[in-house]
Amino acid sequence: MKRGILFILILTFSFNALALEAVVTVLETPLLKDKNYGAPVVQYLRKGDVIKVHPSLNNDPSYDHLAPSKEKLAKIKKELSDSPEWKEDPLFSGVNHEVSLEDEFIPTIDKQGNIAYIIKEHLYFYYNNSKEFTQVPLAKDPTDYRLEEPLPKHYPLYSPRGYRGLFNFGLTQPYNESYPYLSNIKLKGYMSPIDLNATLLRQSPDDKFDRFYLGGTISFRFFKNSYSLFNGVTSTEEGIKLGIGPYVAYDAYKGEKNRINIYGSINFNFFNQLNVSQKKNNIEEARNYRSLSFSPRIGLQYHRKHITENVDFVLGTSIEMEPATTFQSNSAANQEDWWRSRGNDKFRTRTTFALAGYLGFQTAY
Repeated sequence: MKRGILFILILTFSFNALALEAVVTVLETPLLKDKNYGAPVVQYLRKGDVIKVHPSLNNDPSYDHLAPSKEKLAKIKKELSDSPEWKEDPLFSGVNHEVSLEDEFIPTIDKQGNIAYIIKEHLYFYYNNSKEFTQVPLAKDPTDYRLEEPLPKHYPLYSPRGYRGLFNFGLTQPYNESYPYLSNIKLKGYMSPIDLNATLLRQSPDDKFDRFYLGGTISFRFFKNSYSLFNGVTSTEEGIKLGIGPYVAYDAYKGEKNRINIYGSINFNFFNQLNVSQKKNNIEEARNYRSLSFSPRIGLQYHRKHITENVDFVLGTSIEMEPATTFQSNSAANQEDWWRSRGNDKFRTRTTFALAGYLGFQTAY
């Protein structure tokens, strides 16, 4: 009994005089009676509590190469075990009290003065040297049971959160690329292309401030241009473009009622068709030209929040770039002097830029 009390006093003195300090980094962690997750809990610690841990955790391994060999250590241990102090003094009891960072549980002293064990991953150690920078804190607190506010509207019933659905309608700058006619163009008539977009977004898993969203978008664009040629031919070009691609959005300014959102997307235009119809007198001939293309887009949006329940008003602008694209038609032509080729006809457009303005609505929940 006296030896046990002496051991606790010596250990307590060593903790107070030489012990290393550590801080609890999780919301709540238990002090366990034994090195076992199923052991009885003797005390709870909260985030920010500073405790004493065994100083051997801060041992300097740079001189380990000067330690005696295993054979010599075994000889010293045998000599100590034969001495009377080995059994009388707890410091020479033969029990190894050294603690390693490889251990899953770290010993400390509870409020009753008894030895208890704490989970190592729940601590940050104050080494006061470069070893502190080698510690990797937990990315997510496994003990934090608190619900993030604001609570869902229908809590505790489940309802999806962190989604945005956006639909907008807009007009873009006229598309000024055309079929390379054999005759020069006398008059041009351009229509501002109609641009429709539908986007579905989900909040990024790492976003803690409800600002960063990832998702996909699908777009539809239509335009109709007309040309009058010097050879007496009139031509109409109808363009239809369908695209789909990834979409990234970030709320650069976030107010209660007003937000400024910046975004970027890359549309893969899997259906990109230009219908060229030429007419002279009572003769008319049309050919369809198709291509595959992609078009990066960046933009800026203003969101007016909650004009009705869960619906936001959106006003925005964007600029889109479409690289040089080759259009090709496989249909045959009858009017040889209207087309560059009667059979497999193709032409290449230049890189274009289009500035757009649009308005729409967004549902966010």
